[in-house]
Amino acid sequence: MPTLLRPFASFLLVLLLAVPVLAQDTAPTGGSTEVAEEPVPAASELPGQDGSTASEDTAAARDALVRLLQDPAGRAALIGLLQGLNAGAGADRPAAAPAVAPTAGTSVAETAARETFALWIGDYTRGLIADVADVTARLTSSLKGFTLLVKGDVTVKWDRVQQTLVELIAVFGCAMVVYLAAQMVAIRFFDALEQKAERRGWLWKAGVLVLGTLVDVVTIGLGFIGGTVAALAEFGPLLPGISLFENLTLNAFVATALARVAVRFVFAPRREKLRLLPFSTPSAKYWSSRIGFVIALLGYGVMLAVPMANLTISFVVGNALRVVIVFAAAALSIAIILINRVKVRDETIRYAATLDSELARHALTILGRTWAVLAVAYILTVFGIWITRPFEAVGLLMRSTSLSILTIMAGFLLSLVMTRAIDGGIRVPADLRQTLPALEGRLNAFVPRLLKIMRMIVFLGTIFILADIWSVLDFSSLVRSEVGSAFLGRFASAGITVLVAFAIWLTVMSWVDLRLRERSGYIISSRERTLFQLFRNAFTVVVIIMAALLSLSELGVDIGPLIAGAGVLGLAVSFGAQTLVKDIITGAFIQIENAINEGDVVTVGGVTGVVERLTVRSVRIRDLDGTTHIVPFSSVDMVSNFMRDFSYHVALVGVSYDTDIRQAKAAMQEAFDRLKASPAGASIIGDLEMHGVVNFGASSVDLRARIKTFPGSQWATGRAYNEFIKDVFDERGIEIPFPQVTYHEGRPHPAAGRGRDGQAPAGEDAGDADAPAGSAGAPGSA
Repeated sequence: MPTLLRPFASFLLVLLLAVPVLAQDTAPTGGSTEVAEEPVPAASELPGQDGSTASEDTAAARDALVRLLQDPAGRAALIGLLQGLNAGAGADRPAAAPAVAPTAGTSVAETAARETFALWIGDYTRGLIADVADVTARLTSSLKGFTLLVKGDVTVKWDRVQQTLVELIAVFGCAMVVYLAAQMVAIRFFDALEQKAERRGWLWKAGVLVLGTLVDVVTIGLGFIGGTVAALAEFGPLLPGISLFENLTLNAFVATALARVAVRFVFAPRREKLRLLPFSTPSAKYWSSRIGFVIALLGYGVMLAVPMANLTISFVVGNALRVVIVFAAAALSIAIILINRVKVRDETIRYAATLDSELARHALTILGRTWAVLAVAYILTVFGIWITRPFEAVGLLMRSTSLSILTIMAGFLLSLVMTRAIDGGIRVPADLRQTLPALEGRLNAFVPRLLKIMRMIVFLGTIFILADIWSVLDFSSLVRSEVGSAFLGRFASAGITVLVAFAIWLTVMSWVDLRLRERSGYIISSRERTLFQLFRNAFTVVVIIMAALLSLSELGVDIGPLIAGAGVLGLAVSFGAQTLVKDIITGAFIQIENAINEGDVVTVGGVTGVVERLTVRSVRIRDLDGTTHIVPFSSVDMVSNFMRDFSYHVALVGVSYDTDIRQAKAAMQEAFDRLKASPAGASIIGDLEMHGVVNFGASSVDLRARIKTFPGSQWATGRAYNEFIKDVFDERGIEIPFPQVTYHEGRPHPAAGRGRDGQAPAGEDAGDADAPAGSAGAPGSA
């Protein structure tokens, strides 16, 4: 027991330090408490206030003035006050009053000195101590009811006890019977909805959970109707009409049941398939039961047991019972939090590690580490309100807690919807995706970022609304004020400007996509594709600049200097970056002259390849090896385009000198006829242009012919034509010369092979004798 009482004692100490501000401007109202409070003496009854002489006042004022002039802050305040009085003299309106007007009997010097920071700290400390003492006195006074009951100063009115018990059993019993019967029917309805929602998405599950919550509310309404009927009935000791205690019983039933419905919505202890939060079923049942018990203790204890004690015994006993019930609920809640502090922290951090969003991970990790502190602070605040504002506590707490739960639920649902949209992306219908393939990508490039910003706005809005609900920050007044409305209006206008700009950009980009979409009877030329691509880039830049300037203007930023500065900056750039200006101007003229289009094969700046992308400053080319080259237009002095109107394949064929030229030409013509009859012939325009012999080479006679093709087909046509030439030349025996090397073997001189005595080696003369006449020294060919 000492171990359990130690946290409770610490809780009381923290409570006394946490709630003094809440105790300000509160006083018990209504109802007799039967506890006499000591009257506060009036100002005229205080000692030392009934007769001060003029000399004593003069001496005190002189000493105060000396202290004021010695203090730099007080001296500055006095000078400011005198200057304000001097400036207001002779004006049509009265002089402005000082920040703190001096009260009766207080000198100007004392008023100015009170403005110093040290005195302000002292006043605040004294007020804090007084508030702590006041709360302590309230707690002590509230618990005197039990002492009076034990001493016999107050007695129990047993006739009233009997009457209230009968009313409680009749009204509350009927309400609970009707409520439980309706719940049994609703459970079957819930089971059918849960089976359907199992095969659907998360949005369907959320809708089913909301619908089930509404059904729970309907069952509470049916229970309320059953209790009301029982209260209106006249049988036995019950009187016709609804008495005060019967009305309190119905209110306690409805309020407690609604609070428990909200808890079931959050945890869904018996609906695992509909649970929105990542709780396991044991954890959901644990927290739902514990929080539900605390709610029942507070609801039925404060809204039933306390009124019953007030009616049957005395208000002082009811007040003491209220303090005990609230303290017990607070202590039980803090004990539950401390017991599960580490477990909840670890599970929250573990779940945060599985999230994709870095912001969500950090936010949930921070929440997991601080949840216990936040929960204990909430309980202390609730307990402080119960103690300091007992007659407003029920309504205030029910309103604040209900609005807080609704705000958190709404913020959570909105954040969940936006998170799902961010993670899953935007999906467009299949037919629209087929018509505009790039639309979905553009939407997913902008909308998720916008949703992230909106999710942050929802988070901040939830925090501000919660602060306004609990009177920490008067957010509603701030929003309704001129400054707040202007601030929100400016940001809303800026957001609308960005959305409109995005809608215009998306519409124009979709129109460009439609224009670039090939369909039956309409072929997109390379020039159209290139110009539309440049238009798309230029329009995107213009929209971004215009949207940025208009948004800044809506936010109250003067964009005139920005535009002027941009003009000066552009002029400076034009002088300092002449190469860049040359790039843009040359690129503009290249596009005007239709020299390069995307997909063309060009030679630019000594690089030959396919044009992949054109900008106003450069061209990107990929050569045959796959290397990408970025060529700025300032380095382009000539453009060679292989893709304009038509192309030629020039065939240069070499034959040997002993080949009949006419047969070689006929063979080339036959190869062309075969080429034209093949699938590659679809790219050929006209007949073969035979140019004849164009060169006598070292080892061949060169024949040249030319084939006219569609632009871009000359290379494939040339490769196919070479294959047919090889086939025809092989069939007709026409030799295609190629470099050859002939080796000659020479015999040595006869004298070179004889010895010193002039005789030839053995066997050589016999060999020479067998050789034919005239063959000695004849070269042999290899």
